[in-house]
This record gives sequence, C-alpha cells and structure tokens, in this order.
Amino acid sequence: MAVRTPTMKDVAHLAGVSVQTVSCVVNDTGSISPETRQRVLQAIEQLNYRRDPIARSMRTRQTRLIALLVLDITNPVLSVIASNVEAAAYAEDYNVLLYNVSQDVRREQAFLEAVAERRADGMIIVNAVDRQHTFALLEESTIPTVLVDCVETPALPSVAVNNFRGAYLATQHAIELGHRQIAHLCGALTLEVARQRADGYRQALADYGLHEPQLVTPLNDRWDYHSGYYATRKLLEGSPRPTAIFAAGDQMAIGAYRALAEAGLRVPDDMSVIGFDDIEAAQFTIPPLTTIRQPLDQIAGNAFRLLLDLLDGRQPETTSIILPPELIVRDSTGRLP
Repeated sequence: MAVRTPTMKDVAHLAGVSVQTVSCVVNDTGSISPETRQRVLQAIEQLNYRRDPIARSMRTRQTRLIALLVLDITNPVLSVIASNVEAAAYAEDYNVLLYNVSQDVRREQAFLEAVAERRADGMIIVNAVDRQHTFALLEESTIPTVLVDCVETPALPSVAVNNFRGAYLATQHAIELGHRQIAHLCGALTLEVARQRADGYRQALADYGLHEPQLVTPLNDRWDYHSGYYATRKLLEGSPRPTAIFAAGDQMAIGAYRALAEAGLRVPDDMSVIGFDDIEAAQFTIPPLTTIRQPLDQIAGNAFRLLLDLLDGRQPETTSIILPPELIVRDSTGRLP
C-alpha cells in the first residue's frame, strides 16, 4: 500500500493554522509571528513535508532552475566555476541544470533549445563556442542570461578576468628575467578568451621592443595536457628555439613539462614555463608552476549575482565586470644567464 505524500493542508491541520499561513512560512513571505512560524516548521519536520516543485512553478511561473552551459566540464577551471555557481544557486534555493557543450557547436545549439523548452528561469554561459548564432539567439531570447569570458557582447551582462592583462603580466615577467625568445602556446583562437591572451602576449613583446612573436596553436584546438605536450614538441622542432614558454592554460603548461623532459631540457634551467589559471595541480608540479591566478570564486559569484538581479527585476549596477588577474611566481621561471 502506497504511503500518501503529506500536503500543505496536512501541515496546516497539525500546526493549527491556515493553509495560507503555511504557504507564507514555506515561501518566506508575509508577516508571521515567531511562535506561529516555529509551530509550522515543527509540523513540517514531523510530517517530512516537501514542496511540490511542479505545482509551485505553475503557481509562480518560476521553475527555480538555472541553466549552466559550460564549454568543457573536464577543464578544471570551468569545473571550479560550475561548482561555485551551483553553490551560490543552492544558497538561494535554485537548482542548476548543467549542460556540457564539449566545444561542439551543434551541442551548444541543441542545449539552448533545450533550455527554452525546460523553461529555466535564467542562464549562465561559460565560454560560448558559436558566437555568431548563439549571441543572436540570446539577444532575441526572453531568458535572462549572463555570460562568462564573453565580454565582447555588450548587449548581455558579463563577467571575466582581464585576460589581456594576465597574459601581459606573464610575458612581462619572462622579459624582465632576461628572456627575448618567448613562445606562446595558444588556446583555440575562435574563443574570445584565447584571442585576448594572445593579444596581451603580443602587446608585451611590442612594448619591450620584441617584434617576433612565436604563436603555436594546438592541432585539436583544446587546452589540455595533450595539446600542450604536442604543441611543445612542435615548437622544439623549429628555430630559433625559445628560452621561455607562456601557455594559455595551466594544463597546457604541464603538458609542456613532459615534452621538455623528453627532449632532455630542464625547467627552468633550460626553459622557463608560465601558465595561466592557477589550477590546484600548478603548485604540485615539479617544479611548481609560475602562473596567472584567476579569481574563480569571484567570477562565479559575480555571474550568479548579476543573474539574480535580473531574475528579481533589478537593474544591475554594472553589466560588465572585469576582475584583475594576479601573477603567482613559483619555481618554473628563472633568470636567463
């Protein structure tokens, strides 16, 4: 025999109050005395009452669902951002629907259609792939949306680290250590974040009178260990060989370590290496990796707060938040003899 699920009416009967009073306590609305609120909460606990999200969404026209589209959830930077967004959403009684785009344009388009069908209250997109079609679709959409690392789209609120500045700091650090041949392992230049980091690298070279950038783009356009490994092998085949490598991401930098070791080169004695992101693994490599730190918790927190403002009908004080990066100097960079 099936056990009947307790209702709001059951809670009201046990607490000796009206259904409306229970609704006010559950939804944290209205003016309820502390004594009455406590009586209702005790009845809820005793009956193990749970709100019906479907019925609630039909009444309020809100689903309490946030769609989170992430470029590649296997990337440790993006997974940390996703985790922080979920934590912020949970604290505000929102659930998160995670969509892993996996750098696939077709998946991104399909997910955007799915979000519309599921009637999510709002959406956060971390690193959009198909800028032309995705942003055109978003500008026509009625779903409140916040972008992460897509600041070139002023029509929508966005949060990002200053990627240009971070890349500049990384390249400047190598130059000030005496390096003149500095290579850059790029991310996929179809992504705004990769272009900004490449531009910061180029600008630092130009400002110090170095006009021969060495950009190496991984064949598979990914930012992982494998791409850094193979890009570094390709780099070492060329001439002149650089004395320092600035990788667009820490995973790529760590992949470069292996390629350098296989070539009999030591870090930093023979080659200085700089990453970007400051993922957890960066401090555990041998030697620990010099890198650019992104404030990932602040990126996620600001993105969710912007979205919350939109959902609550408030106009955010600013719709474009650019956070400062930080150079973290460890043992993978050294002064050129």
